Amino acid sequence: MPVTDVVLEDDSVGQYDRLSSSQVNTYRSCKRMWFYEKVLKLKILQIPVLYVGRAVEEAICRTLKESPSLMLKTASELTLSNIPIDENGKPSRDSSAKWPANRIIPLPIEKRPNSIDELENWALARLEIHLPTALENARKDWARQERKSGDWSEVKYDYCLEMCLNGIRFHLNEVNICFNTVNDATLADWRQGKRDHWPAPDGYGYHLVGKHSLSVTGPVTIAEAWEIARPWFVEPESENFSMNAIHPEYWFQGEYDIVYRWDGNIKIVDIKASKGIGDRSGDYVEQLRMYAMLWWTTHDKQETIDDLEIWYLGANVKKSVISPTIDEMSKMESELNQLYLDIKFQTPSIEKCAASPMALRGFSEGGISTIAPVGMIRCDRCDWQSICEGGSGDEYSLGENEFNVPGLVSQINTVDIKDLNVRFNLEVVVDSINYPEEKPPEMKVSQANNRARVDFLASKNQEGKPTYPQSLNKGQKIFLKNVILTSNFKGELTIKVDPLAEVLVSGEGLEFQSLLEFRARWNIAGMLAYKYERRGIGRTGREWHRKGMVILNENNSIKVSGWANDWGHQYDMAEEGSYVLLANIELDAWANQIKGQIGRNSRAHLLR
Repeated sequence: MPVTDVVLEDDSVGQYDRLSSSQVNTYRSCKRMWFYEKVLKLKILQIPVLYVGRAVEEAICRTLKESPSLMLKTASELTLSNIPIDENGKPSRDSSAKWPANRIIPLPIEKRPNSIDELENWALARLEIHLPTALENARKDWARQERKSGDWSEVKYDYCLEMCLNGIRFHLNEVNICFNTVNDATLADWRQGKRDHWPAPDGYGYHLVGKHSLSVTGPVTIAEAWEIARPWFVEPESENFSMNAIHPEYWFQGEYDIVYRWDGNIKIVDIKASKGIGDRSGDYVEQLRMYAMLWWTTHDKQETIDDLEIWYLGANVKKSVISPTIDEMSKMESELNQLYLDIKFQTPSIEKCAASPMALRGFSEGGISTIAPVGMIRCDRCDWQSICEGGSGDEYSLGENEFNVPGLVSQINTVDIKDLNVRFNLEVVVDSINYPEEKPPEMKVSQANNRARVDFLASKNQEGKPTYPQSLNKGQKIFLKNVILTSNFKGELTIKVDPLAEVLVSGEGLEFQSLLEFRARWNIAGMLAYKYERRGIGRTGREWHRKGMVILNENNSIKVSGWANDWGHQYDMAEEGSYVLLANIELDAWANQIKGQIGRNSRAHLLR
């Protein structure tokens, strides 16, 4: 099966701490780069091409989801979008749920495509409906990124459409093979409405009553071959990362792009909206090999992958990847598990992540292995070269925590980033509680004479369990575990419940703090990793402008943001690799990431 249903009681790892192929490839390319991006949470420049690839894949999958026997080529893009979703973000298995395809009358046979060319014309029309929306959603996502780069106007629609059509033509080749070779048993099973446990998304539910509504009699038709050959892919309406395949011991996960299985053979396809030129093509091969291992381990080590393919849509090339043997997969599983224990089970220090990258690999168009580029090293194109001693940066050397700042009489004492803390365990009483329909509770609590509002930022914790019970009452004593404590400009306290926090009715085993222990202001210092800015128009029509920076020390980082006018001129003077002091800032957090807030009374100072 391409998707794993997580058993929460058995999952001791959690979705945020699993190993993935991208992490493995990053770590093998350069341990220091992995440390910066996965431990310090530094974010690479977000360029349009990263988002174009997602849009192209989405347009292809939305077209694959649709049926030429059910929809005219001019049908609305939303025709099959309203599917039932369960609480975990997956398509619902509720037998009473309504599915959109069941509410549509199939087209008369004479209006269905009757050849590969007619099928291609229909699919092209569907792509032209889906691609603009997918690109616009991608553009908005890119525009929201605080560390974006490039110019979206350079994205060429015609080139994106060409890549989409290349992908559809690759699929049509599979449809043609199905049309010419499908056996009687497979055809009969499909016509009788038999479905896989995880069927390919098509707007129908998990179970069909009676024969398939799109089936006909006699020899297989080209329209039926489209239905039979349809591969599995991630349901476009599902929540992000809800349809992962996960190792039985939960330490590794992956999300397949496309899985063909109509003829009894399993073929995993990875879609790339690129030409396949450059070092990354080596990562794609390793990713597919890891996916083969993942499929094998999630099928009781009884089912192996028959074919692996990379579709380089920019080059219009399908690249075959040799599937690993059982011995190779067994060795791979052991090596990856050890890597998980080394870097995820217990986070290594920066000293153990040397700035010594792997040599660049050479690949020509279509992912063809070639001679490595001469005179180039991985550091030349790394986002972190200005802060890394392996590039043009210096080893971190700010060992002080006491600073004399011009214009200030008193000395400023800083707190190491690792010692910053806004999380508390609290024993409180419910002052008021309200459960709005389909929304988190509205709750206020008190401790002695101190009161605070509780904001539920997440309904589930990182293990997928509820962050709060459904039966709290006014006057009840409750226990808040690992909650975030902040204050607003009026000094009013706010308690935040995120995926690392929890509301409990029993406080056994916990040590509690007082609300009076809350510290509103902090001083920090460290190396500037990068700066970023965001602009926009508020609901009132007024323009807003925020600036921020990420600073770090050896093993920790913090993102600090604020209104542009509150930063002062030293913000503009600071460069990547500079040492900065941020005084009198407020703290916040989300999951494992501590965040800072610059205010009118804060001060940013360039140290050296």
